Amino acid sequence: MKKLLILLSLTTAMTAFGVTSTDQATMNIKATVIKPLTIIAKNMEFGTVIQGTKTTATGQYTIDGEPGEKFEVTLSNLSSLKRNGSEDTLDISFNNFVIPHNLDNAGKASFDMVGTINPTTETVTGIYTGSITARVQYQ
Repeated sequence: MKKLLILLSLTTAMTAFGVTSTDQATMNIKATVIKPLTIIAKNMEFGTVIQGTKTTATGQYTIDGEPGEKFEVTLSNLSSLKRNGSEDTLDISFNNFVIPHNLDNAGKASFDMVGTINPTTETVTGIYTGSITARVQYQ
């Protein structure tokens, strides 16, 4: 019992004099700021095409950003061209193209897209248009 009273007295004395246990840790913080990615398109122009004639044209995307960084490209709307003001379509196909995934030491990358159209002799004449949307983002 005497030991219990001594222990209680010590605990009370430690609390009364503000003796507590503390610890701390430091978190380091780091941020790397890089350039935003930009992408510019050089349009694909087939010019005037005669019915029944297969024709190819080249367009290009140029990407600019932080040198050496990895990025990815997402392409959409790769289907067909539409004749202005109608439902008439003209199929377009794309030859194999390679999209780079790293910016070079100058922060640049580009890739060509070669498209092919083949209007038949029954393809309705007129101006056909379409687009390809390219979205870039860092990986």
